[in-house]
Amino acid sequence: MVEGSSRSSERVPRERGQMVVLGAIALAVVLFGIVVIVGGPEVGSSTATGADTGEQAVVEAELERGIGCLLESADGEAHSERALESAVDDDLEAFADRYRDARAHSTGTAVNVELEDVGLERADGEYELENATVRVTADSADRRTERTQTIEAGCPEAES
Repeated sequence: MVEGSSRSSERVPRERGQMVVLGAIALAVVLFGIVVIVGGPEVGSSTATGADTGEQAVVEAELERGIGCLLESADGEAHSERALESAVDDDLEAFADRYRDARAHSTGTAVNVELEDVGLERADGEYELENATVRVTADSADRRTERTQTIEAGCPEAES
């Protein structure tokens, strides 16, 4: 019987060692899972933010060019304040419809542009357009942004 008791005492330390190793592995798996879950959204959100920032910059540049040219061309259409504001409102509405359709088809982002204010200056008895303030709303699959943008009248000359 002495031999049987010595064998059982040899197994106990070995079984305890296996339990410690299995416990350490289980703890490592749990900690790794927590790190992946917590760390995952941070990486994804920084990438999405960078993409949104680039998209926003493109939209702003396109609107500055398009609406700036629209304001310059509308400047010669009417001489009264009311007629000029009406012409800008009509032209901007048509521009916004075409722009929204083009962006939605090319990027999947719907961009809505609404006129908030027109900056006019009176010179020599005639009104001239200085700028327009527009509210820009962009809707994508996972985000909605809204901002106000003031655009100066003027169309950049074509580069040679």
